[in-house]
Amino acid sequence: MEHGDVLKKIRGAAESGATTLYLGGNRLSSLPPEIVQLSQLTELYLSGNQLSSLPPEIVQLSQLTTLYLNGNQLSSLPPEIVQLSQLTRLDLSDNQLSSLPPEIVQLSQLTELDLSDNQLSSLPPEIVQLSQLTTLDLSDNQLSSLPPEIGQLSQLTRLDLSGNPLPIAPEILGPKQSYKAPGDVRTILRVYFATQEADATEPLYEAKFLIVGEGGAGKTSLAKKIQNPNYALDPDEASTHGIEVIQWRFPTDDGHEFRVNLWDFGGQEIYHQTHQFFLTRRALYALVADDRKENTDFPFWLSSIELFGGDSPVLVIQNQKSDRPCNVNQQQLRGDFPYIKDFYDTNLKTGRGLDDIKAAIRYYISKLDRIGIPLPREWVRVRYALENDARKLIDQRDYFELCQRNGVSDRQEMLSISAFLHELGICLHFQRDPILKHLVILRPDWATNAVYAITTNPDIAENKGRFTRSDVQTIWQKSTYANLEDELLQLMQNFNLCYPIPGLADRYIAPQLLDFTPPAYTWDIAHALTLRYEYDFMPKGIITQLIVRLYRWIEQQQLVWRSGAVFNNGRARVEVIETYRPYKGELRIRVSGVHSKELLSIIANEIDQINAAFEKIKVSKKIPCICEECQTDPSPHFFLMRTLDRYLEKRRYDITCDKSCRDVNVRELTAVLSPSDARFAPDERAQQERFEQLKHQHVEQYTAQPMSDSKYNFNNVQNVQIVENTSGGDAVIHKYANDPNIKTALDSILELLEHLQTQHPNTPPAEAETVLNAELVTLQREQPSRWQKLQQQFRQLPKDLRNPARLKQASQSALVQVTTDLTDNVFLNVLVAFLDGLSDDPET
Repeated sequence: MEHGDVLKKIRGAAESGATTLYLGGNRLSSLPPEIVQLSQLTELYLSGNQLSSLPPEIVQLSQLTTLYLNGNQLSSLPPEIVQLSQLTRLDLSDNQLSSLPPEIVQLSQLTELDLSDNQLSSLPPEIVQLSQLTTLDLSDNQLSSLPPEIGQLSQLTRLDLSGNPLPIAPEILGPKQSYKAPGDVRTILRVYFATQEADATEPLYEAKFLIVGEGGAGKTSLAKKIQNPNYALDPDEASTHGIEVIQWRFPTDDGHEFRVNLWDFGGQEIYHQTHQFFLTRRALYALVADDRKENTDFPFWLSSIELFGGDSPVLVIQNQKSDRPCNVNQQQLRGDFPYIKDFYDTNLKTGRGLDDIKAAIRYYISKLDRIGIPLPREWVRVRYALENDARKLIDQRDYFELCQRNGVSDRQEMLSISAFLHELGICLHFQRDPILKHLVILRPDWATNAVYAITTNPDIAENKGRFTRSDVQTIWQKSTYANLEDELLQLMQNFNLCYPIPGLADRYIAPQLLDFTPPAYTWDIAHALTLRYEYDFMPKGIITQLIVRLYRWIEQQQLVWRSGAVFNNGRARVEVIETYRPYKGELRIRVSGVHSKELLSIIANEIDQINAAFEKIKVSKKIPCICEECQTDPSPHFFLMRTLDRYLEKRRYDITCDKSCRDVNVRELTAVLSPSDARFAPDERAQQERFEQLKHQHVEQYTAQPMSDSKYNFNNVQNVQIVENTSGGDAVIHKYANDPNIKTALDSILELLEHLQTQHPNTPPAEAETVLNAELVTLQREQPSRWQKLQQQFRQLPKDLRNPARLKQASQSALVQVTTDLTDNVFLNVLVAFLDGLSDDPET
């Protein structure tokens, strides 16, 4: 926006009496003096400009309650800003502020203050005067201390201190994603102020040592030899199935005891997808290779570690069972994976090289970030009490009692301790899950091995991932798992490993075991929106995680296979297909329907969230060109989304297609992923909240309709004609003609079919289900009593009248007077499928 355009916008706002003005992303280096004319403004958005200072005259906007100045170049604030006494929200994030003017505390009405991504090294003690603050974001600054007065902000419910050099474990401060809520305010301050008292804290020396590699490489032998050098190896010892966790302890140089949790992962292919939930950062890794086998896929394992562990250090251990060197290009691997610390040769049977390995573990694990960070003494006592508890899991009430016995009486602090231990992988406590929140799982390997028992069961595999509650009761009949089916099934869902089939009680699907062959379905390629994700190294399970997250939208609960699915939310349908090749992979997405842009945005947001869980994922989001040539080309040119974002940031609105060499409008390209109200949300948290609202609105609308588990296959049925079957002009009497309930139901069916054909006369068959779903949603919302009556009528139809081939055989008496020609009605098949799903008992 040019300077003249900015002035025009300001004048327009002044003339209309506007109370909100958006001037974000305009590269403004100064504010036009004319802005002071907008005395009625209550909200002013100046984000993403190049402002290095604010004119003192801005204080004339005395009615402002919201001021966004994030993403500028401000190094100071004018003292006069305190005259904006009505401000309740002030966003100064992503600037160059090194200090705050003491006068800022005079903004006594502030409830939200965002100072993240600046250069603040201290806070003024006077901040306590901002007594109305509920949200204070200080993330990504240079704060190494906090004023004691911050604890007096009694209204504060959200405090973000992540990314500062404070003596607080990052797991306590909260998740790294800015749109997620940070840690509990009281706990954060409690831990911080405890660290300021010499006798109130105790360092926690504990970390994970994660051992990965191919099956049979010697991972279990390594773990047991580290724990006990005298352990006698058994050549017939079975490979680890799932995960085994054992503990090894050694003394630190300062006299403390270091606890190393050795995680031994099964190397079989089936386990790889589940590994990702425990391969974490802030851990030391070992990749074990066997000299007798040439099958160690070093790039796969090292790339996997990088995905999940980020820059975590890695030791490559070559188990020379036959005492011959492993043929490994160490120089190339070091160049490709710089976090490899060293290569170690060993013969675990004889113990050769074991001392060097243990010395390396002690050295590198002691150097991990935040090792020995001080914690309140009570927290450490709770951790050790849990470790000494012989049970596999305990009730939450037992956990609370254990905390009280160890000096923790505040309920929120108890939950913060279990959340902290959950993040470290010491225990599992899913506090936001309505079923699992009542349990604290003390042995994560016990829980994960219960999961593996399902995903590796041959009967479930043969049934293509489908299983019932009865199946899991049989599999989990061991005493340690008995009577915990609800909790363990919920755990699998939390891990995105299975989902319940809607409408079918106690039936589930593990999508990673589905057939690779997709079911037959049609797709109208006209006017479809497309999107691609291309991965340099694709983690396994992206598509199956997406399937579990959106299982309620699976079309007919039938269009799903191991590498793809068709989702339908009642207003649009989307096809997502995963192509996996060694290392690389791709997701291809096509969307069609009335609200295709909105659905595509939601799907892309879900995939982005899945991708964000991986520490160093390398993925490119691509959008197809919309030039005239590419629109008719089956292989159009694709633009990188990050390139388009950069063009918009630089205010360049045209980009050239590599195929047609024609310019394309960048804003039109990116519009396919931008529901307007989500795109222009003021920050990432607000944007994510809007996406969640859209997602749940769709879920509510779609799942309000009963799901179908039809026994009929309608994929190959042609459009069925409803005609009056007559012979010589006389109506053919059908056996159902005298049943008034059936007659009423058929009347309602015909009325609905007439309405659909009249209101949507040119609907193609591929979109019939989408239109029908939209009409039914409207009926449910606007005429609930009629909807309930129709449900009762429809459920009374016998099975053979729910079959399209039999509906056309019904008599004139049953169909009453068909006043509209319903020949070739495209809605008949999808309506019959819907009716079949309504039936309580399809066999009656």
